[in-house]
Amino acid sequence: MTSPLAAAPSFRHRPVLLCGIVAATLDLAVAIAFWAAEGMPAGRVLQAIAAWLLGPAAYSGGTATALFGVLLYTGLMCALAAGYRGLARRHGALLRRPLLGGALYGAAAYLAIFGLAVPVLTSAPAFVRPDWTLVCLLAYMFLIGVPCALFARLPGRHA
Repeated sequence: MTSPLAAAPSFRHRPVLLCGIVAATLDLAVAIAFWAAEGMPAGRVLQAIAAWLLGPAAYSGGTATALFGVLLYTGLMCALAAGYRGLARRHGALLRRPLLGGALYGAAAYLAIFGLAVPVLTSAPAFVRPDWTLVCLLAYMFLIGVPCALFARLPGRHA
């Protein structure tokens, strides 16, 4: 008899889930550290992510909207991991050259998310602070894109 846990999506998609958690943790740590230096509490950073979908009400939602921000961002990172995995299955060079492929994927993801999607969702302008933009671009390249490339090399169900 097979264990019901063996068929659970979290086990079939382990590389994507693990990558999503790792990438979200790394990137959120960078964001929290950057904005802490500006005097912004960590919860507010997480609520800013929740505000992508909830709007300004996210800032008055306390811990619940901060947690929603973490879950939303982790889901986004899982989607990026699945996207890279799918692309890499069709284009073997992405598996053979994970540093280059991952860095380029991370840069493209950053531009798509923060240059297009977030401004459309929030009506906020894109890339208003050059220092923050550079930090984010580098984080997306090396803390998100490269892990996506490395985790795509792990065995598991293909995206």
